[in-house]
Amino acid sequence: MRFGVWAMKFFAGAVLTAGLIACETAAPARPTRPEIAEPRAPEREAETPFELPDTARGEAQSYDRRGFIEPPHMQGDEPVRVGLLLPFSAENEAARRVASAMFDAAQLAVFDAGDERFLLIPKDTRGDAEGAASAARAALSEGAEIILGPLFAESVEAAAAVTRAAATPMIAFSSDLTAAGDGVFLLSFPPELEISRVTEFAMSQELTRFGVLAPRNAYGDRVSGAFAEEVFTRGGVIVHEERYEQNPDAMLEPAKRLAKYSQEIIPLEMRHEYEGERTEPLPENASAEAGYTLGFEAVLMPEQGTLLRALAPLLPYYNVDINRVKILGISAWNNPRLTREPALRGGWFAAPEPEITRNFENHYAGAFGAAPPRLASLAYDATLLSARLAATKRKRDRFTIEAIADPNGYFGADGLFRLNPDGTVDRGLAILEIQPGGIQVVDPAPRSFAPAY
Repeated sequence: MRFGVWAMKFFAGAVLTAGLIACETAAPARPTRPEIAEPRAPEREAETPFELPDTARGEAQSYDRRGFIEPPHMQGDEPVRVGLLLPFSAENEAARRVASAMFDAAQLAVFDAGDERFLLIPKDTRGDAEGAASAARAALSEGAEIILGPLFAESVEAAAAVTRAAATPMIAFSSDLTAAGDGVFLLSFPPELEISRVTEFAMSQELTRFGVLAPRNAYGDRVSGAFAEEVFTRGGVIVHEERYEQNPDAMLEPAKRLAKYSQEIIPLEMRHEYEGERTEPLPENASAEAGYTLGFEAVLMPEQGTLLRALAPLLPYYNVDINRVKILGISAWNNPRLTREPALRGGWFAAPEPEITRNFENHYAGAFGAAPPRLASLAYDATLLSARLAATKRKRDRFTIEAIADPNGYFGADGLFRLNPDGTVDRGLAILEIQPGGIQVVDPAPRSFAPAY
């Protein structure tokens, strides 16, 4: 029986379309509440060091099985111990709220899995690298066979040093690709996947010439670099790129400069060098053959929120014909308030399919009385994936790289996803379009991955 294709029942009795599924067997009805240990803050530097198994490469001592957590009702029935590292006591209040919601989502997945042997062991990373390493050691000392989390990039790096030394896999929630691999999987929303999907779709619609208007920061570097690679690989061209500091006044000149390249035919030298006003009219024989190039047909604008609402109107203000130029964005555009912005009308972006995510949101809200933050679905999927692997694999096989990185993928709270042997994630994303009447799906998310070779 292949994992990745089950249908599961939820404790409320309804089937969640976005739950991890596979095809042959339905899960049993909800049992009594599975055991979930209370989250505990890790000890500070005074903590006792632990030994690692002979397979360990880093730390010197081994974890004592006599210290493994085993609730009274599980005695005689070996638990499946799963560590969950989250910033429960982080200094940032928003991070604490997200951690609490992710813990709730993980508990929901435990209920949905219905395996009384499944033991979730939450540990507090405090939101920093030192706390994450300490939390990972604490979870391993209590017998965790796999670690879920942490959330922040620096915490993932610190915890990964511990889990790799213990030859224990980790499914983390950061999108920092430098941490992936060697037993560390990143179940997240990397921007490269969104850029790849929206670029692929735009070029399938015969758009080949692009502009870029991106923030001058690390995120802007990452997104514009991914976009350039996708465009060039697929045979397109980036006509011009502008970067800006993230405040409304600083956006004006970059938007004005970019707008010049939206003309149907522009002087070839503008593509890299032209910065001033055009003073000479184009000759009547202007064409690519005569030393001219065409302007952009679409613009990537990886901005969000209030800054996006300040930036988008600048293009029509500087005479970009938004009825002819397509605006491309990111998953953060999945915001109903943007439907009131005329400059974004018809804009495309890649994101999880709304109907699928709505099923999870309703399921979570039914259990906890509030809508989940976006990252809650990561904790749900990672926990449910772990539970399903534990239910279908022998102990020595259930959390191997081969088992986790099933090439067929899984169908989770945000739709199709697949963890790869190198630790990266693939996701099946839809293409959405902003319209005054709402955000519409114009190209559905895939329901399966192409065969892996």
